[in-house]
This record gives sequence, structure tokens and C-alpha cells, in this order.
Amino acid sequence: MEAPLRMASAQECVRFERESFGALHQMLAGLTEAAREEAWQEIERELERYESGGSFESPCEVIVGTGVK
Repeated sequence: MEAPLRMASAQECVRFERESFGALHQMLAGLTEAAREEAWQEIERELERYESGGSFESPCEVIVGTGVK
């Protein structure tokens, strides 16, 4: 199902991701501090494409499953 991420801005989204997504930190761990900062800046620039009308909304989908044993 669709579950778009809505925030005030791409900058807020990057702050959220920096604080919350350990997997991103693991992917960037092999870079120097300067290269990590450059990567975060690039992420923010790319996320800016989802800003419109003073807000941010990026697409997201989740898979919901159930089961019975």
C-alpha cells in the first residue's frame, strides 16, 4: 500500500534519516568524514525534487502481510 512520507522539507527528511536509519550509516561508514558529509548533501539535493508548495512528500510503499498457523 502507498504510504507517502510527508514533512516540511527535504532538509527535515535528511535530519530524520540521519537520526533514524542505521542502515544508511552502515553504508556510509567506509567513507571519510568529508565524503560522508558530501554524500548527505547529495542525498538532500536529490530529495529536494519532492518539495512542492512549501512542503515535502516522497513516495513510499509498504507491504502488509498476515498469516495464520
